Amino acid sequence: MAHIKSIRKIYSDGRHNAFTDMEYWKGHYYVAFRNGNGHARPGPLEVQGNITVLRSKDLKEWEVCRISTEGDDRDPSLLDMGDELALIFGSAVPQDPKRLLYEEGGKSRCQTQAAFTTDGTIWSSPQPVFEPGSWLWQVERFGDTCYGAAYGGGALTLARSTDGRHWETVSTIPADKFRSTEAGFWVTEDEVMHLVDRAWENPDMALLAEASPPYTDWKLTELNYTVHCPVIRPVGDELWVGGKTITAQFPPSVHIPPEPSPEKIASLTRQDARLAKTPQDWHTAIWKLMGDRLEPILVLPSRGDCGYPGLVEEEDRVLMSFYSQHDVDEGPEPQSGECANEIYLAEIAL
Repeated sequence: MAHIKSIRKIYSDGRHNAFTDMEYWKGHYYVAFRNGNGHARPGPLEVQGNITVLRSKDLKEWEVCRISTEGDDRDPSLLDMGDELALIFGSAVPQDPKRLLYEEGGKSRCQTQAAFTTDGTIWSSPQPVFEPGSWLWQVERFGDTCYGAAYGGGALTLARSTDGRHWETVSTIPADKFRSTEAGFWVTEDEVMHLVDRAWENPDMALLAEASPPYTDWKLTELNYTVHCPVIRPVGDELWVGGKTITAQFPPSVHIPPEPSPEKIASLTRQDARLAKTPQDWHTAIWKLMGDRLEPILVLPSRGDCGYPGLVEEEDRVLMSFYSQHDVDEGPEPQSGECANEIYLAEIAL
């Protein structure tokens, strides 16, 4: 039975570190995430996010690299392309340059960006890819073809590429009666694509979309859990789904990490008043996809703003990157007007 062997904090600097992905490529582990002032906190572009990439051979010592554009860079996705490692992410700027990004009543525009490396240390300058206003939120490679799930304006589209630089739309995935946003997907050996879609306007469900080649005719089914920031990976003969969910949706048989002591909660609250709430409403979790239902496997320690996992499967374990605020009182103090969050690595024994 899968169980958590260890959880380690791998990055903390007093800023809002969030929205992770993880990949193993050419003998090194890579964890990418956004380093910014808050989840979507109003402010000038110079305090908004850049992409941080951690690199390690042993999961203990990490090299740090920063990649940035003029906008708020967020939600990176790592893509193993064989000879290259690609980093795909969204970059947002205010539509009105006189207004702050994420200011109430303001609007932003997004452009997907891509950077590439052949050695894991030197990255190319980010370049725009795909359609303006459409965000390639997650990308995967199957054989010689890369696929990406992109959203913008409430629509979810499937795109493909052979080089990570030039993308074309394959199909629009029907959104049923809800707006689609973040989506994770995987293609199984039978060539069926399984896609878990966060539904924007109903917090009590996620959608499962499935299609066979050429991935233009989609069957949609309502799932039995909320899943934000989904990621899907094969583990043995199962499909695992990682994401963030509403804690109250778990049945009593599922182990939820215990609430911290009143003293710990008070310490956390001194840094972020939102962390006073107990019990917490949301947790990062892993399920297995069983037909059109999700069956819980593990719930991870989580508090406050959390989730956005990355998964790497190995022979006897699964590695999972994620972010959480459950221990931010032990880290560096955030700057005035900013919010701290930290990056974790969980080792899950199989």
